[in-house]
Amino acid sequence: FPSPLWCAVLPSVVIFLTTIMALSTSLLGFVGNGIVFWLLGFCIKRNPFTTYVLNLAIADFGVVTAIVAINTIWLAQLLTYVDMHHFSIIFFNTLFRFMFSTSQCLLSLISIDRCVCVFFPFWHRCHRPPYLSPTLCAVIWIFNFLFLFSDIVLPIIIQNDNLSYYLFFLNTVVCTSLMTICTVALLIKICIISPQYKRGKLLTVILLTLLFFLFFTFPMNAIQYFSDDVPLLNDPYYYEYAFLGAYINSTVNPLIYFLIGKEKRDRSGEKVKKILARLFTENENDTEEMKTSVQTQL
Repeated sequence: FPSPLWCAVLPSVVIFLTTIMALSTSLLGFVGNGIVFWLLGFCIKRNPFTTYVLNLAIADFGVVTAIVAINTIWLAQLLTYVDMHHFSIIFFNTLFRFMFSTSQCLLSLISIDRCVCVFFPFWHRCHRPPYLSPTLCAVIWIFNFLFLFSDIVLPIIIQNDNLSYYLFFLNTVVCTSLMTICTVALLIKICIISPQYKRGKLLTVILLTLLFFLFFTFPMNAIQYFSDDVPLLNDPYYYEYAFLGAYINSTVNPLIYFLIGKEKRDRSGEKVKKILARLFTENENDTEEMKTSVQTQL
């Protein structure tokens, strides 16, 4: 049986190792999301769907930044025995909650958009308002900012600190439920009801992104939501695993875009810009074909 000393030291060792792993691979998250942001923002013609992906890349970049900063502060305190400034810890924790919540809301929006595209393709491709995507993204950013701003200000004024609970309630119950329902609906529609449905690479990317998100971010939502009722969850050991899951989720999306969008016959030297442009204009090409066929019938 392990000694009591080893049982006491083991959680700190695991936290140390996962922190080192996150910091050593942080460049992957920064570079991947940075490339997606640069190409979709400045190099590739934007369409309604790439607007969602662009905003998601910004949110994921913020999540990676916040987690790296939190782990760096923890590691510096562990190695130097010097307490970091309390303000820096609060700032990066607030940044993490803001970016993490925004990322979940954006992915919920993407899942709903793909469901509408699959179940109501004619309306989605021909009658969707042209500025719907940027408007919804702006609403999500503003909503999360105001929510967290209130979370910082209201406890000072009325001594109420329950807003964080409601924010993670929104993430855990509303966003996660929406993504789960949409993911199951897409899988049923494509695999059971209409197996002959044209399964493009873009839809594969969305399904993988949603599945990774549901798997890797559930621990963070569960811990934040149930920690008040289950004191056992208020443990750095569980929080580090939750942070690691959120970090992996925010890092893996650019890899999914590249690996699924890459043509099998092409060599590894194919430019990332070409891969992303082909992947994210797949739905746009289908839209033009549908509009042309509708005009021909009329």
